[in-house]
Amino acid sequence: EVYSEASKKGLAKGVQEHFVRNLVECFLQVAQPDHVRKTVTVQGIEHLDAALAKGNGVIALGAHIGNFVLVGARLGVEGYPFHTLFRIPSDPRIGTIICNYLPPRLHQRVIPSRPRRAAVRQILSALKRNEIVFILGDNLKKGKVQTLFFGQRVFSPRGPVSLALRSGAAVVPLYLIRNYQGGMELIIEPEICLTRNGRLSEDITQNTRHIVGYLENLIRRYPDQWNWLTVRMRSYQKEMVTGSNR
Repeated sequence: EVYSEASKKGLAKGVQEHFVRNLVECFLQVAQPDHVRKTVTVQGIEHLDAALAKGNGVIALGAHIGNFVLVGARLGVEGYPFHTLFRIPSDPRIGTIICNYLPPRLHQRVIPSRPRRAAVRQILSALKRNEIVFILGDNLKKGKVQTLFFGQRVFSPRGPVSLALRSGAAVVPLYLIRNYQGGMELIIEPEICLTRNGRLSEDITQNTRHIVGYLENLIRRYPDQWNWLTVRMRSYQKEMVTGSNR
């Protein structure tokens, strides 16, 4: 989309303001584990309950939008078994904080995304127990499914779709945003029904493109709450240049 200079400045300011406010909310949650129950309303919990009633677990599809860190905290404080897939920094001290110190205060468990095979085993195990695994779908740094994201060619990971097709888990979109009144809302949308044509590779490609399209539309609704400070797409530039020269 084309934005005026004034719109760009306003959007950039909004992103920075939301980033700071979300950081403050995270600190408050760590200090007061019941904080989210008092400050975050929930819409659409029936969609999550309906998906869990199927008994195959739920892949909670999210993005770096709003305060995504507190999604699991809000559901976990209500007793939902919640896991977040997270890339652990190489510094072991930070890793210890993320894996051991923060989870009890954020009412969720962390599944390290590396090594990949161990992560897949933990995810499938959680889904088999009919639990929730939160995966951010806008980590579009590298992947095997070529698609378009805001008009740019990207290569999306096939993980969320592949795991859902493999396990039978429901894919339920959810996100925690700040509304126009300044309050925080966790919005849970109806399950995304995946296409199954019997050809796994085609099913993965088609459903992944559908999910990337959904995430793009979500970001269009809340552009100032998309955490551009976290989502980095620089790695595409070389791939796009290479592709354009073919």
